[in-house]
Amino acid sequence: MSFFSSWMKAIFIIVLLFPLHSETSFSRPNTVQRIGPDCDVFKDRLNLCTRERNPICATNCRTYSNPCVFCSAKIESGGKFGFRRYGIC
Repeated sequence: MSFFSSWMKAIFIIVLLFPLHSETSFSRPNTVQRIGPDCDVFKDRLNLCTRERNPICATNCRTYSNPCVFCSAKIESGGKFGFRRYGIC
């Protein structure tokens, strides 16, 4: 019986302490990206965008469905708005 309880204690300690020592437990989520898309890539093909879903929130508080749509709108507006973050506004 004491052998079983020793193993149970060891497993309990490992289960409790492992999340504290894993390499990602204290890291910040990787959702904040400050670098926006490179709009120079889309200059030659304005409004010829795919329908993929990779939302971008712009400084004009609008959500664009992907980097191509965002860059096309930004270039057509003359740069009146910019990149805020990846994701929905």
